[in-house]
Amino acid sequence: MKFTLNEIQSIVGGRIIGNGDTCINNIASVEVAKEGDITFIKNDTLIPQALISHASAIITHREIQALKKPHIVVENPYLAFTKLMEVVVKKRYARPTGIHPTAIISKEATIGREISIGANVVIEDNVKIGTHVIIYPNTFIGRDSCIGDDTVIYANVSIRENVIIGKRVIIHCNSVLGDDGFGYLQSENRHVKIPQAGIVEIGDDVEIGAMVTICRAALDKTTIGNGVKIDNHSHIAHNVTIGDNTMLIAYAKIAGSARIGKNVLIAEDVGITDHISIGDNCIIGGGSNVYKSLEAGSTVWGSPAKPIAEEKRIQVLIKKLPEIYNTIKRLVRTSQ
Repeated sequence: MKFTLNEIQSIVGGRIIGNGDTCINNIASVEVAKEGDITFIKNDTLIPQALISHASAIITHREIQALKKPHIVVENPYLAFTKLMEVVVKKRYARPTGIHPTAIISKEATIGREISIGANVVIEDNVKIGTHVIIYPNTFIGRDSCIGDDTVIYANVSIRENVIIGKRVIIHCNSVLGDDGFGYLQSENRHVKIPQAGIVEIGDDVEIGAMVTICRAALDKTTIGNGVKIDNHSHIAHNVTIGDNTMLIAYAKIAGSARIGKNVLIAEDVGITDHISIGDNCIIGGGSNVYKSLEAGSTVWGSPAKPIAEEKRIQVLIKKLPEIYNTIKRLVRTSQ
């Protein structure tokens, strides 16, 4: 990485205070930044750290006259620094364009322009790969799948047959899309497998963490909407629908045919039972288990999940149980 402050300003916007030709070689936090680095602060409470920082330049929320070094003043320093990080990371981890000689690609597959396909990638019949797609080594893409433009698929991902992935999607290592849903009929004390004949459809601008599983539908499709973010180790069962811009934090578990609305926040280690609906803009607290449908805008916590104010009252009472127990024992002894 090598930028002048003027070049960085063209990326993040804002106004430069000081020398725009200052050379920047790296990004760093305000605590550890050294000469040649650029960092940021987002509010007045961090100004003392900025004043003692060794960074060569700082992105700030306002002009700081006591800061005797160049700084870029923007409305939202965190967002501005994020834009710069995107450019830096893209350059730092750029993959070579082209197809590795060990990749196995069907002659019936369609491959877009300016792609990067790593070692030992397998792409089966009738797969369609868009432009500017990056596929890291050891990835499998099953027949009749479609990968949208500007998508990044990290190492060891498995994408089964008939999986549709939108544009600008990021899929992290070791995730599996399109595995069979867990569907069985009970017959004569045996588990009879229900064939999973549906598909998975992923929208645009979705990010899927590492070790995530998204099962294909038994019939129809499992759907992940635009802008959805799914953290590591989460599981999406067959025929689930997740609305646009919903976020699932680590170890979220969504059972079959559940319907999740738009802009829902599902915190860590939440379980959602099958065939229920979660309305738009709901918030589900960490460790909750949701067994009933939730109206739009609900904020719940607990197992079973309940309105958060009610769960907080219950938690307070649980902590008081030893005291209550001792009081009851004392009253019983007194009454005897």
